[in-house]
Amino acid sequence: MATLIPSLNTCLSRMTSGEKRFARRLEVLLEDDYLCWYDVTVGVKRRRPDFLILNPHRGLLALEVKDWKLASILTINPNLVECEFNGKLVKDVNPLLKARDFINVTIDMLKKDPLLINPSASRYAGKLVMPYGHGLVLANISRKDFNEANLADVLPEHLVICQDKMTE
Repeated sequence: MATLIPSLNTCLSRMTSGEKRFARRLEVLLEDDYLCWYDVTVGVKRRRPDFLILNPHRGLLALEVKDWKLASILTINPNLVECEFNGKLVKDVNPLLKARDFINVTIDMLKKDPLLINPSASRYAGKLVMPYGHGLVLANISRKDFNEANLADVLPEHLVICQDKMTE
């Protein structure tokens, strides 16, 4: 069982339904050596990714979780998303760009520690000693709907976890 920081019970009240479901899946399905931070502050600009997931063997992953329904997405491009929620138009940065920004800020901070940098004799000299990545969780959109809506044109499918991968 993965460790969620803060514990799930202490942050349930501020989570969306998709974040709650995803956090429960992380806690139950990942092994004991995973650490999963929810809404942690990162960097001098105090950015807050939905989830930062660390495994000592697999590396670090920043994930944004969106509770969007397909019908709520009005327009989406590589930079911006326009959605309608409760009759209100919401414009925001593409969540994959946000997740990439979160991981880059985190990696820049970690690179300040010389113990986390590959030695100069290494093939990866000067790079972080662990792999890292970013992604998006679409809590209410199935892979079938994702494909039918051609969202992969804007959200590369290998960076997206859809609703049907978040089952019990």
